[in-house]
Amino acid sequence: MSGEEFEKYQKDVNGDKSFQQFYEKEEDFQKKLEEIIEKTLRAGQLLTVGTKQTAKSTANMWLLKTMMEMEMHKTQEIKTIIFDTVLNFRYNFNAVPYIDHSKLRYLPIVRDLIIDLPYTNIKRSRNAIGEILKEEFVKKHQLKEKFEGQVPFTSLFLLEEIQNIFGTYSLSGTAGQFFLKMFSECMNYRIAIWGITQRCADVATKVLERSEFYLIGKLTGDNDLKKIARVTTKQVAEKVKSLSRGEFIFWNRDQSETIDLVYFPKFKQTSKPYPYKEAERKNGRGYIKRIFLGS
Repeated sequence: MSGEEFEKYQKDVNGDKSFQQFYEKEEDFQKKLEEIIEKTLRAGQLLTVGTKQTAKSTANMWLLKTMMEMEMHKTQEIKTIIFDTVLNFRYNFNAVPYIDHSKLRYLPIVRDLIIDLPYTNIKRSRNAIGEILKEEFVKKHQLKEKFEGQVPFTSLFLLEEIQNIFGTYSLSGTAGQFFLKMFSECMNYRIAIWGITQRCADVATKVLERSEFYLIGKLTGDNDLKKIARVTTKQVAEKVKSLSRGEFIFWNRDQSETIDLVYFPKFKQTSKPYPYKEAERKNGRGYIKRIFLGS
């Protein structure tokens, strides 16, 4: 608070002084989101967990909006793919192109993209996501070789209902081994995975233990609370029982003595996602796409 602001506060004759301005500031909220973004992009993982109607998607929309306003996004140092299994982002996020995976012949080379997964079969959705993740993993490996250990940009993948991809039973077989390898090694290739789940207990323990950062909303189920207590602390598991909608604990494994409570208000849509229109290939060139079949 500047000197002039302090004098104005002291001369307030209406008695309408608010201590809130000293403790809860909008700019602090913005800085915290930027901190979460920068830390999780470097680490490679962020898991958002909470029961139904805790605003998990809203929290991630705020993070994505903030990230897309940061310099690293403007200079194309990051690209984003949102796997939208429940159509939350297609109808509620801002102007990002979207495409139906069932009509996808090849992955568009764009900065941001929402991919609708219209499948009722979990295995089909899982294989679709796995195909794209594996394609990116191989490409980033090639880029790291080409640039002698450096990777020119970060690839961010947001997955709703992550327990369907990184669940206890999903990690069995060849496909499961790749998913675990991807989650464990993604930071080495500047690949970041943000996962959202309402069923924390169904996410593989191997995945939970490998994640350094969490956004934890309200949890009530015994299995979910026990699992969170194991990967964080008993104090955190006790605290999340009383959280309200929009409130999340940001858990940093390296700073376990303190926690940050972040409140995400209702997301205000300022524009709308729009359908991606596939450009015609008029250059006469062929192309190759590596397809991941899964198990």
